[in-house]
This record gives sequence, C-alpha cells and structure tokens, in this order.
Amino acid sequence: MMLLTSQDVAYCQATANIQGQIKNKPGLIYNDNLFTLVQKYGLDEFEVAIKEYREDFLDNEEVQAATLMVKEDDVVGIWMHDDRYQATDNPPVDKVAVPNPDTSASKTKNQSKLVDTKYIVAKMRGEDGLKIKTRRQKLKLHHHCFLGNEAVDWLVGHLNITREKAVIIGQNLVTKKIIHHVLDEHFFKDEPLLYRFYEDEDKSMWTSEL
Repeated sequence: MMLLTSQDVAYCQATANIQGQIKNKPGLIYNDNLFTLVQKYGLDEFEVAIKEYREDFLDNEEVQAATLMVKEDDVVGIWMHDDRYQATDNPPVDKVAVPNPDTSASKTKNQSKLVDTKYIVAKMRGEDGLKIKTRRQKLKLHHHCFLGNEAVDWLVGHLNITREKAVIIGQNLVTKKIIHHVLDEHFFKDEPLLYRFYEDEDKSMWTSEL
C-alpha cells in the first residue's frame, strides 16, 4: 500500500451529471487521473483507516477502480477513480510526477519532475523497452504482450520510483486505455499477468517475437 501526502496530489472540485442530477464532490489529480473522495478519517483513526482501506478496497476483488490513501495535516482520506466525474478546476495534464534523478544532495529527496505519459509509453515500446512478445498461458498463445511485474521492474529502473508508484502509473495506462489485460480480467497489478498495448491488438501473432 502506498500512502501519499497532500504534496503529492493537486486538489480540485469534481462534478458529474448522474441520472439528470448534478453531483459535486471533492476531487484530486494524481498521475493525470481524477479521484473523488470516498471517506475521511481523523489522524487518531489512522490505524482504523488503514485496516478498512485494505479490507474494503485493496483486498476486495469486486473493486476494480484505482484507489488512493492520502494523508493531510489533520485527516487521512480514501479516494477512488471515478470516470463519471470531471474536474471543474485545476484540470489534469497528460503528465505524471516522478522523482528527479538529477536531484543533488542539497535539494530535498522528494523533489519531482513531470514526465509526459506519451514519452513513457514511447520508451516502454522502444528499443530499450519492455519485452513484448508471444507468450503461452494455460496452453494458449497470446501475441504482442508483456508481464505486469516486468513492466513494474522497467518503470522502477528507468524512472527511479518505487514499485507502488510504478503500479499507479500502470493503472493510469489502463484507465487511459493504453494497455489492458489480455483477457480483460484484471486491473494492472505487479504480478506475472499478461498485458498488451491496444495499438498491438490487431497485429498478427506471426509478427510477434516468440
């Protein structure tokens, strides 16, 4: 589980038209995704918040949307991605925050830089990118795919980030319909599950490396 702070996100208001009614909720932007508030706890309930977050979201297979836990000065909140809502201020940009590998010792270790999502995808698909090839799973061949845990390895190594943050980036790519599980049975996970770029979907298996 990754615990973010208020410095890692950008707060905004979120609005949706649900069954003809305008709904407004607190929102935040993280890795180019909009999350809306599910629940807040006082800091004296921090352990309870972590327990309920694990049980109700992280370990709940019925919850497919990406979720975050964000600690503020006096509260901790659980936030969920909800594509019904749109940010009404502080709109998201197509960039993600990653630690700056050029940060000197005189600067804070949490200093970040913005990296364009398209740049990340181009590098993942480039010469020094992921091993995209035909793979066998349960006697079936799946073309032009890669492993989720290998994608996490690649992101960690090339962006100098934690595995937890790499998973969030992978979830962002799924949400933006850039990648998907080959059978559409899983969200992005740090596991040896097979994923494919959508732009490889219609390519022939015979052009995929075995």
